[in-house]
Amino acid sequence: MTAQALAGPVRPGPARPPVALGTTTAVWARAFFSKPGRVVAALEVIGALAIASVLPLRHWPGLPLAVLVTAFALALANAVVRVALGERLPRWSLQVDVGLGNILVSTAAAAGASGHVDLANLYLLVEVFALLYLPLGSALGHLGLAGAAYALVLELGPRPAEPLAVAWLAVFGTAAVLAAVVVGLVSVLRRVAREDPLTGLANRRSWDERLEAELERAARSGEALSVVVVDLDGFKAVNDAHGHSAGDRLLQAVARSWRATTRGGGDFLARLGGDEFALLAPGADEVAAHGLARRVAEALPEGVSASAGVATWDRSEGASALMRRADRAMYHAKRHARRDSGPRPA
Repeated sequence: MTAQALAGPVRPGPARPPVALGTTTAVWARAFFSKPGRVVAALEVIGALAIASVLPLRHWPGLPLAVLVTAFALALANAVVRVALGERLPRWSLQVDVGLGNILVSTAAAAGASGHVDLANLYLLVEVFALLYLPLGSALGHLGLAGAAYALVLELGPRPAEPLAVAWLAVFGTAAVLAAVVVGLVSVLRRVAREDPLTGLANRRSWDERLEAELERAARSGEALSVVVVDLDGFKAVNDAHGHSAGDRLLQAVARSWRATTRGGGDFLARLGGDEFALLAPGADEVAAHGLARRVAEALPEGVSASAGVATWDRSEGASALMRRADRAMYHAKRHARRDSGPRPA
């Protein structure tokens, strides 16, 4: 018997809706900016093109021309290296890229001043990259070094038409404002990416990252680690009877009550999706985790019940296996609990 006979007659499926241009652009942008090596290469090419664009504008003296051509070649060479090696280079190599970028911009700014061309604005490209992809302390350190380097360029190189302080502030005053804006936007975006918008708790992505980190820490320290998975009972009936807005208010009330229940500092509470929550309890063995689950039960708003499952790390399983055990325990408790009895940790 053929595969088609087993599957039955083939009917054409519904036509796929066209992909919106905005969606395609957003997907491309996420893919591009998630790879800092690609961004480095793109910025190096932009810097090289900026240098190349000023070369035909006037007759350059020999040394400044040689400096600009060398900076142009080095920028392109580093872009080629980044494209060729992709993301195989270690993360710390981005620090080298930022340092090299500031050196190239400084030399180009010094040489360009002899032809009355201001290339110092290229500092802004380097510093924005540093603020996006390096730890904040490192990025601010690079920004400070770049500011000092440009001050030396202004002091020792050809004098600009405006006062030195004005020339310096024109670049690094802008850089300081830009740094504040970028840091603010990055902090907001990182929070949004890891926070459930309805309850304000950590989302599934943040949970997965934290669980992996706590497993590594527990493996090093030898401490216990437990997870508690909690699923509200009858949540679908609330949505069906009173609407999704009532269900949203219930989830928010549960989240507020549980924030006050978790142990300060160590416990990590997240909404995994729908009406399912999870609590990570570093340092808690099985007995302590069951006690935490009981406190979660007692903190539920009046008239609300839930089923909870507890799993304590066996020191060999991975994150997925640990979560599967907690899920199985939760579903076992749900099958055997009455609607109004509250969570029964399995």
